[in-house]
Amino acid sequence: MAFTGTAVQTLVSGNIVRITGLSLTGGASGTIGLAVATGTAPNVSLPAGFQPAPYGNVTLQDAISVELVRAVAGTTEFLLPSVVKTGTDPGTFRITISNSSGGSVTPNLELYVKFHE
Repeated sequence: MAFTGTAVQTLVSGNIVRITGLSLTGGASGTIGLAVATGTAPNVSLPAGFQPAPYGNVTLQDAISVELVRAVAGTTEFLLPSVVKTGTDPGTFRITISNSSGGSVTPNLELYVKFHE
């Protein structure tokens, strides 16, 4: 099962994308990929203006970070989903966000995908 909701993406700068409007049901995972993704389509494709590329011995997995922010008001507690980055080039690079809590739905997530040059 993938993300629920509709991704709202903001290209904050050429190196940062903010994503809101998504949540995950318990046990679900969702994928995020670059605009040039090949193979199986990701659930969310990042804007074309976000164009990270591997350089030297630094892979995309090392150069891209993902920050999850608790975007929920009040004192609601929940476990932040896990983040796994896979792929070796812009076409195959994927970010998988997984909610490992059994039956708990995450509140709306706020994610920042950042490329460190």
